[in-house]
This record gives sequence, structure tokens and C-alpha cells, in this order.
Amino acid sequence: MNKPNILLIQTDQQTAETLSLYGNTALATPALEALAERGVVFEQAFCNYPACAPSRSSMFTGRYCSTLNLHANHMLINPAEVTLPQVLKNHGYQTAIIGKNHAFMDKQPSIYPGGVPDNPALLREAFDYVRLADHGHMVDGFRDDPGAQAAHAWAVEHCWSSPLGHGTNPAPIEKCGTYLLGETMLDYLDHVRNVEKPFFTWLSFPDPHTPYQVPEPYASLIRPEDVPMPPVDTLEGKPERVKVAHLMDAMDKADEALIRQVRAIHYGMIRFIDDTLAKIFARMEELGLWDNTVIIFTSDHGDSMGAHGIIQKHNFFYDSFTHVPFVMSVPGYEGSKRTSNLLELIDIMPTLLELAEIPVPPGCQGKSHVPFLRGDASYIPREYVVMESGEHGDPVKVSDITLRPEHPFDERYFVWCAYSDAWIGKGKAIRTNDWKLCVYANGEGELYDLKADPHELHNRFDDPAQAAVRIELERKLLLWSMEKEDRLPLNNTVNLSMQSMREKYDVN
Repeated sequence: MNKPNILLIQTDQQTAETLSLYGNTALATPALEALAERGVVFEQAFCNYPACAPSRSSMFTGRYCSTLNLHANHMLINPAEVTLPQVLKNHGYQTAIIGKNHAFMDKQPSIYPGGVPDNPALLREAFDYVRLADHGHMVDGFRDDPGAQAAHAWAVEHCWSSPLGHGTNPAPIEKCGTYLLGETMLDYLDHVRNVEKPFFTWLSFPDPHTPYQVPEPYASLIRPEDVPMPPVDTLEGKPERVKVAHLMDAMDKADEALIRQVRAIHYGMIRFIDDTLAKIFARMEELGLWDNTVIIFTSDHGDSMGAHGIIQKHNFFYDSFTHVPFVMSVPGYEGSKRTSNLLELIDIMPTLLELAEIPVPPGCQGKSHVPFLRGDASYIPREYVVMESGEHGDPVKVSDITLRPEHPFDERYFVWCAYSDAWIGKGKAIRTNDWKLCVYANGEGELYDLKADPHELHNRFDDPAQAAVRIELERKLLLWSMEKEDRLPLNNTVNLSMQSMREKYDVN
């Protein structure tokens, strides 16, 4: 076996700034810090859509959501698409998913027309081994366990429906989802994997997404007073959709003390994951797998956690939603431990396939970073990243609000990001290391000088002094849109070409 094993570790709804690797002073994550010592931290990695299903679907196809026709959460991968686990499986890999899916369908839906292809991108066709997990504490293989059921019921009852519901789950650690996923992964390594094949495993933790809750000792691990807080955003000059989200999640009723408490629980959930990874990494070393396994740690999108007066995820593009952690360990890597090179999650597919020496499928729109990892002087970093979000239509206005939570623990109306209305109103954003431009279909826009204003507080979209910057970024976004229009299907209908003439007349 000369191809590397691949372990793709993904959390759900975790912003890069939650980790010490990105400057967080309150939370230590020793396992991830050790992983970074064996590899490289991409300081500027971004999701391509600030919601679970579209982000994961882009990641596993290497194609943008506008190409995939995925424009809302819960729209999953068209079975006719070609996905990373399918390609790896076709080239001899044993494929496994352990954890949250929210990308692959179990059966062909009616939402996509056409017949089922010969090798469809369906969950149980793409993965040889499937052990799924839900938000809370339900994990395949443990769903009938009374302790796990009790942990899940407490999480749902106390911390699921209200915007800022959070708490200490009274269940023992051994009955909680993160622990059970760790045990499932250990069992896979010990008893399930085919030692005659390389493996590709997607270890997908549903945390630290809502419900915001965790057992002890993690619930009390971080003192709220030690939690770093984002600066207050007055929302002056911000698009109306931001103000709608602020009201619909009752964040106008949340004080700093409450937000600190939620952030502390969020951090505890992350440390629980890190301790679980430490056990997995140790077992991999015991089994002699560490030196032939590519490991990536990332998240599908962020959680604003109070930044911009918002909680969770929403239909706009602040770094608190889109800037994700990205740590990559590659056997034999000897390069820099950190890089500011821009990276998008759609880059995962071509990067991993090139490392496995497998051709990248036609239509893949991501960029391989293997030349960087190998120290190739010809490597050209991305000039910018692009993010997309939203569905067609006019977004909700403040004047449209007739029902809303009265306080952050009001469970009557559920969280705003779960509403279809919250994602009405298409937008695209282009981000360099210095500037970010967000353009929305209803004419609103945002422009941020990231060097002078890293927290994205002062919108310069209508500032005449920055008109040249705005025009330049709009032009880049227009050219990107033309370049990234779908290349599939390939045109094989015309046989006459300059190359065919050269071959006919033997002209070099």
C-alpha cells in the first residue's frame, strides 16, 4: 500500500478564532496544537457558503454552490455529481463516514431531475462504512443506550429551541456524542478498516453547533470572565438583513454576561473534541498509521458568537461566519508551520487527490495546494477567495417582523437561521488579505478595509474615497463569475478543431 491514508476531521459551526492556534488566549487545544507541529496552519481558510449543507457539498465536489445549484441549507448533493469519496473508492480506498453527514443523500430525491447515474453520489454508495450522528448525543450504535438517550433529551429540552439556550449537561462524559464518536473511530481503526487498503475517513463532529451544552468538567473549564469578546458593532451602515437577524435572535435583549456564558460553553465543547482527538491520534501512533496518514482539521463554517450582535450563522459574510480553522498534517512535510496563503474549502478535493496521485475529475473548481506543501517554487497562491449565500427573492425587512422572541431564552419561535426566510436574498463576497467586498442582489453592499478594520465594523461601500477599491473588486468578482460558470457537460459534439487539422496534416 503506497497511497496515504486520509483522515478528514470536521467540526460543525466553529470559527477559527476559537482556537489558540489563531490567537485565542482562553482555550488550549493540545491535540490540535500537536497536529500543527507536524504540519501547517492555514491562517486564512474560508468556507464557500456560511451554512452546513451547501458548504459540505462544495467541499466534497470541489465545486461552488452556484455551480451545484445548491442555494439553501438542507439541499444536498445531486446524485449525478462526482464526489471525493467516490473517486477515492474507485481508486482502491476504503471510505468511511463517522459522524454528521448533511451533504450526501440516502436516496435520489425528486428535487433533482434525471435518472440515477451508474455511480451515484449517494451516502451508502460513496461510503463503505456509515455511522451517523445527530446534533445532541445520538450516534449510530448507541441510539438505544438509556444514558445516551437521557443526555440527548436533556440537550434538546434545555438548549435547542431558544436563541441563546445553553447549559451543563448532567450526563456522564461516556454517554455524550463527542465521546461516542471517538469510541466509534477507535473501533474502526482497531477492527473495521481493511488493512490491505488505504482508508479515507470523514470524522464529522456535530459540535460545537447548537445545542450549546456540554458535561463537566468541560462546562466549567473556561471562566466566562476569561472569554475574549468581540467589539460591539452598532450595526450602523450595515445591510438590513443583519439588523433583522439581530432582532429575530433577540440579541438586542442579550447582555455581555450572557454572551460570555454561551461562549464559555462553546469553548468547552471544543476542548471535549480536542481531548477525543488526542485519544484517536495516540491510537493511530500505536497502530503505525501516523506516518502514512494525511490529516486535515477544519470546520464547515463559523458561529458569530456575539460578533456583530449575531448568534450562530446567517446569510451574510463576516469572518465570524466564514473564517474556518484549517490544520493539515502531511507525511514528510518539512515546510513552514504557518501560512497566510488563502484557501477555500473546495480546495480540499483537488489537494487530497493530488496527494493520492489520482486525477482530478473534470469540472472541479478548487485549487490544489500540493505544490505549496512540497515547496514548489512555481506555486501561485490564491489572490482572493469567493463566498456565496442565499436564495432568489427579496430579503426580510425589519418592517416585516410581526413575531419575534421576546428574550434570548424564548422557545416559541425557534432560531432565525433555521427559517427559510432568513436565507432569502442572494449575495456573493470576494475577500483578499486586505479587503472584503460583499454584494447583494437587492443592491445593498459592504466593503471593509481588513487591515485598518479587522472586525468589519465600518462599512465603506458608499465611501467615495474607496470607489476605486470597490470597482476593482467588483471587476474581479465579475471575471470570477464568468470563469466559474459550469464547465460540465464537456462539449464532445464538434469534431473539427485546430488540433484535429494539425494531426490530419502532421503539422507540429
